[in-house]
Amino acid sequence: MPSIAGTGDHTFERRLRLGGPLLKQNIATMVLESPFYGQRRPMLQHGAKLLCVSDLLLLGRVTIEEARSLLYWLDSEAGFGKMGVCGLSMGGVHAAMVGSLHPTPVATLPFLSPHSAVVAFCEGILKHATAWEALRDDLTMQKAAITLEEVRERMRNVLSLTDVTRFPIPKNPNAVIFVAATDDGYIPKHSVLELQRAWPGSEVRWVTGGHVSSFLLHNGEFRKAIVDGLNRLQWKESPL
Repeated sequence: MPSIAGTGDHTFERRLRLGGPLLKQNIATMVLESPFYGQRRPMLQHGAKLLCVSDLLLLGRVTIEEARSLLYWLDSEAGFGKMGVCGLSMGGVHAAMVGSLHPTPVATLPFLSPHSAVVAFCEGILKHATAWEALRDDLTMQKAAITLEEVRERMRNVLSLTDVTRFPIPKNPNAVIFVAATDDGYIPKHSVLELQRAWPGSEVRWVTGGHVSSFLLHNGEFRKAIVDGLNRLQWKESPL
């Protein structure tokens, strides 16, 4: 099962801590290193602060295609019977997209994730970490001067490409389990519920805490969601 990184997750430790205990239940986890993160981070980039808006879209596209390729390999070459994909925060959005686009049923586990990047960057806390003035200056060089509000609207339009409610419903929506936090300062409840409504048959589970504390305190609940999602898939005989 591919496990996709969240915003700022340059290492593997958090996701290994999540997936490691599942080995006792014969569930293996493949922990991906995202583009622009870890050893794949550009030299001029500081931490998780992407240099361009286009880098965010490229990060997502490459992550999705790499995860889809891994699922295809697991399905066609390695002969695994049940498969899933999970991710935290931004990784949860990507996991939802991967689960949506995969041609066969997979367990899809978006954890602590919104239905769109618009929620985080235009409405949530991350809007305070975005260089709006620099974006305005860049756009002003391309045409007449524009206001900060116009810049924000332009960003909203670009990031609407990440709206998962516009993606196809996964082949087995009953194997989609969202885990969300009751006091998440990054992801509002309405965003989680919006995606659930778009994918009838999917389930939302709530854990107490914030965007970080809920994961640290309730690892067991996230693991249970993975197990339950996989159990909702039909077993497929290995071709090997």
